[in-house]
Amino acid sequence: MLNNISIRKSSFNQDKPVKKIAENDYNVRDFGQGNYQLTKTDISYIAYGACFLASGGGGSIGLADLFIDEMINDADVMHYANPDDLDADKNIAFIAVLGSPDKMFEGFGQTVSLNAFLEMNNHLLQSDQEPLGYLIPVEMGAINTIIPFIISARQGITVINGDPCGRAMPELSMTLFNINKLPINPVILTSDTNDSGHYQKIIVHVENADDAENQARQFARLNNNLAGLACYPMQGADLNCSILSNKNWAKFNQWTVGLAWNLGRNMIESRNYKEFLGFLDGFSLPSYILFEGIITDKEERKISGFDAGKITVTNGSETFFIYYKNESLLAWDLTRKRYVAMGPDSINFLAKKDAQPFTNADINSNPEKNPKNIALGTEIGVIGLGAYGKLKDVVLVNLFLSNIQETLAAFPEDQVRVPDSYIPLTDLLFGYNG
Repeated sequence: MLNNISIRKSSFNQDKPVKKIAENDYNVRDFGQGNYQLTKTDISYIAYGACFLASGGGGSIGLADLFIDEMINDADVMHYANPDDLDADKNIAFIAVLGSPDKMFEGFGQTVSLNAFLEMNNHLLQSDQEPLGYLIPVEMGAINTIIPFIISARQGITVINGDPCGRAMPELSMTLFNINKLPINPVILTSDTNDSGHYQKIIVHVENADDAENQARQFARLNNNLAGLACYPMQGADLNCSILSNKNWAKFNQWTVGLAWNLGRNMIESRNYKEFLGFLDGFSLPSYILFEGIITDKEERKISGFDAGKITVTNGSETFFIYYKNESLLAWDLTRKRYVAMGPDSINFLAKKDAQPFTNADINSNPEKNPKNIALGTEIGVIGLGAYGKLKDVVLVNLFLSNIQETLAAFPEDQVRVPDSYIPLTDLLFGYNG
């Protein structure tokens, strides 16, 4: 039975009651002094916290450090707005970058998202609309959470404190925007700016989010394996959450950027594993230490254009597999032949020596390119986070199960049975007998 495994709540202050921070508490909404304004240091906090929340995906933290160092100046001030304080008439879009991390480490990809932003603005102006007033991060992840802030630093645009995923997702179809059937069109794709000051662009009207992702990946392949993406144009009224009874609450996760800032600040400032886990225990999402051990192997296989892989962690007496399709989707206890966690719940990594977060892409990467390379033999904690309730929508759960099935099919020799249904993290850890 799983409840015989040495899994414990992440608090290291069992003798002291911990006050939970609800999702709408001030500490999560706001970043502290200088409300509505952020500095380069704040963006680093956000990148580290978002990296932790991303369930092993969302882009390399080493790459995020590179982007922050090269694309944000110390004097830059970036702006954000809380989801209950959005101007109804201001236009919104989400802007992302997708493509090859290796190319980004080589210095490419630094203009693709800005070009997508500029092209979405041009589209709005040509349609007799106002330019963009807000951007919203696509997901929680080291790269795409900070992309809107990089644009904010250059253009003065305001970033919304929230996102439609709450973690990193393997596919564009797995966002709350898509689940709530928000209009995605037009979809704008752009390349890097070349030495002549020009870039490639296309504006398409897609059938659905899957079509958008397929076209984006095809465009990237033709443009140095990188693409900027702008889509889901809407207005502040479509996301404003000032009225508790309105339907906008279901469309995205509120205050997640603030949560990332809080977590990242603790990671960077304390660099203490136990202290961070005690701090994490005070927030609303349930958190658990799933396993602690040494990374002994990383095996990767390509499936449908994604990196499907398996991370092996052992402590000598027990061995865990973490299966991923860009993002970690399933934790499997090889010793006891049991599921330990599965998406939409998150499976997150921390280095035990300094509480630094990392992703699947950072493990056993090229140390000459990635200064945050996590070598085999690193002692880590595998931390489970319960998913936001909105992510347990039946359509989204079925998409996770489909991705888990596809990933496990890449490792048939492991003979890990595909889950028949989603089993919440708390059920797996406390009393599941399946």
